[in-house]
Amino acid sequence: MRLAEVERTFGNKASWDKPFAEWFETFVDEANQAVFRGNSACQAVCGNAIDLPAGFDLVYIDPPYISQRGVAVDYADFYHFLEGLCDYDGWQERIDWGSKHRRMVRQPNPWTDKAQIYAAFDRCFAHFAESILVVSYRSDGVPGIDELRSLMGRYKSNVQVAVFGDYTYALSTNKRSQEVLLFGI
Repeated sequence: MRLAEVERTFGNKASWDKPFAEWFETFVDEANQAVFRGNSACQAVCGNAIDLPAGFDLVYIDPPYISQRGVAVDYADFYHFLEGLCDYDGWQERIDWGSKHRRMVRQPNPWTDKAQIYAAFDRCFAHFAESILVVSYRSDGVPGIDELRSLMGRYKSNVQVAVFGDYTYALSTNKRSQEVLLFGI
């Protein structure tokens, strides 16, 4: 929506300059292409994975990434616009007005704490042990991929790892990272 004429210090200028209506039409069409009628009812839920009920056929986890230096990427810093849409009435109180890009106020989170993330993964894997587990992570994250495979192996007899090659994020200079999916069946 970008109504303010301010200097942009991040992102792709061509994307920022494209009118919101064009982006909306593009992504509505893309989303509509994914709609199909299945044989059973489907449900999508959003929340901290550890707090959700068990019993799903498949659980996909895309937790925040912690670098080898122990620096966490808190999703609330980047997806605050979506959080605002989900909690519109409470959005103003959740904004960190002192931050340059108006991120969300940081909340304690085991997924962004190097000392707690191992236990968070273990609790999550145990909680969803009866489901197919899929975890999206980065090859240079904490815990490491071998550690995640071992943790998932406590609850799954078949753990597979798929590496999708070099992957860089728009604002990242890390050229060594690879996108990885772990499958626990």
